[in-house]
Amino acid sequence: MRKETVEQKVYQLIKNAILRRQIAPGNQLFESAIAAKVNASRTPIRSAISKLEAEGLVDVIPNKGAFIVQPTMEEMIQAFEMRKVLEEMAIREGYSKLVKTHIALLKSHTEEMSKAFEAGDMLVYHEQNKTFHLIMANASGNRYLIDFMERILNQITIYMILYDVFRENDENDLLEHHQIIQLIEMNDKESLLEVVKEHLNRSLTKLEKDKHKHQSLTKLF
Repeated sequence: MRKETVEQKVYQLIKNAILRRQIAPGNQLFESAIAAKVNASRTPIRSAISKLEAEGLVDVIPNKGAFIVQPTMEEMIQAFEMRKVLEEMAIREGYSKLVKTHIALLKSHTEEMSKAFEAGDMLVYHEQNKTFHLIMANASGNRYLIDFMERILNQITIYMILYDVFRENDENDLLEHHQIIQLIEMNDKESLLEVVKEHLNRSLTKLEKDKHKHQSLTKLF
């Protein structure tokens, strides 16, 4: 196999396994073992791991190796606290610039979340949720805010996928999204700020380790 093909194959296999919660957080990625499985040198394996690290899916620790990201509760709390600051800034700067197109997008992404919820598709659900929460920042036109919002949402989305059990009470997220849209249409910015804060607080409480069955990394190849 060409280097690019091996790199892409390993990258995609590991990424899919992480996002589908087939590999437990904290699992070490042994370059030599993976290279032996795919009958390739360690160079493309190392490149694949670097891409996963850049996306926040893997932690590479000097002199120890690469591990599936396993944030502590404190780190997740810190991420959500930062997100609260950015979400508030997005509302402060983007609220007055919202137009009908933005509101239509909020409704569309909420509808897609509802469909994904009914289908039990957690990946689509969280991806649509992330896009929903980026709309206000995008409306602001502040490129730094947009960049930092996207980064923190990408990381928190990974945390939610790794640790959030897809429960029936996740339907509350959809109800809160409808409430957010309603407050925007009612032109009630201060209530909107409070609802978004509570929305994020409730999301944080759902971040707990589940009993999902994980498989051995070597079985992927």
